[in-house]
Amino acid sequence: MQSGAAKALPIFAQRKWGGGPPPQAVVEGERAQPLRQPCGLPPPHLRVARKRGGSGGAGLRGSAVLFAAATLAACTSPADAPRTPKIVSLNPCADAILAEVTGPGQLLAISHYSADPRSRSMDAAKARQYPATRGTLEAIIALHPDVVVDGTFVAPATAAAYRRLGFALETLPIAATVADSHAQIRRLALLAGHADRGEALIQRINAALLQAAPPQNSAPIPALVWEPGGIVPGDRTLIADLLRRTGFANFSAARGLGQADLLPLERVLADPPRVILAAGETRALTHPALAHLRGVAMAPLDPALLYCGGPTIIRAAARLAEVRRALGLPTPSPSRKREGGNLALSSPLAFAGGASLSAPLPLAAGASFSAPLPLAARASFSAPLPLAGGVGGGQAARHNP
Repeated sequence: MQSGAAKALPIFAQRKWGGGPPPQAVVEGERAQPLRQPCGLPPPHLRVARKRGGSGGAGLRGSAVLFAAATLAACTSPADAPRTPKIVSLNPCADAILAEVTGPGQLLAISHYSADPRSRSMDAAKARQYPATRGTLEAIIALHPDVVVDGTFVAPATAAAYRRLGFALETLPIAATVADSHAQIRRLALLAGHADRGEALIQRINAALLQAAPPQNSAPIPALVWEPGGIVPGDRTLIADLLRRTGFANFSAARGLGQADLLPLERVLADPPRVILAAGETRALTHPALAHLRGVAMAPLDPALLYCGGPTIIRAAARLAEVRRALGLPTPSPSRKREGGNLALSSPLAFAGGASLSAPLPLAAGASFSAPLPLAARASFSAPLPLAGGVGGGQAARHNP
């Protein structure tokens, strides 16, 4: 006899899970089991028709026999016919991985973040192959998934609703290293019933990292990943691991800054890195004072490459390797020359707005290298420089004139 909890389930949930109490949410480290469907049974309406008899029943009985024969020919026992689970992803990092490891029709929807150019990490063309959902409970119910994949910040009430509806919940934390990402790929591939696809993706990532690796015994190049507002990454982050693997050193972590700490413009001017990777654009990132830093290269870095593992690592590694190769050797060589306050490279780095290191950096309107820097009104190097959003450098760290 079914329990009271099972009787309270919607009809589609009872049908999908075969009655009985709903499964508990999948906690971290557990696996959602492949669903199995019995073979050789005709649909319920044909089974009922066999009992009714009559002239109409004869035709239906024949249909039932044909159906049973066809299905029995296709399988020998329920154990031989695993059904891969239908999955809805509400996490943009999981979206990219699941798109690589699921079979046709298995990934029912991806998060709305992956449909937005400002927030997606997966390939745009691949994202367009899937419906996007905002993750409301009503939208998920309409999709009838077996498993919902989300981040770790799922509201308890939402997780409880998934359990009541019979949806298994798989949570995916932010990967802090390449090894973490590989573990997540294997976990989602096993969940989807395609472990081999997960291993194939990992092989592609490892090949991309090998290709992006620096020459042996080369000194790491100090690189600052600078996000809007002066935000910098900590040392135990995926982008920090990728910096190390592609020949860079995490400039901000070497100065004691952690994840999401602030590094104001004045401190960058006083103690500049070799490379500034501008992940986004604000006034601080394009401040004309940066044009007077000698021996400092700037290059744009897509913010979408910072946080997600999986196939995003391939693109991130390729971009970092491109920046390093454009720099050449970290010590001066004949291929480099000074032009005013700019470092010119034999292989120019691209800047936002189409500028490059082989041409003078664009300054604010009316500014030039022979004229004073146009700082904010009444601002000077002895006072904190303004950052985006009205945050002054002196608010984030002690000022060093």
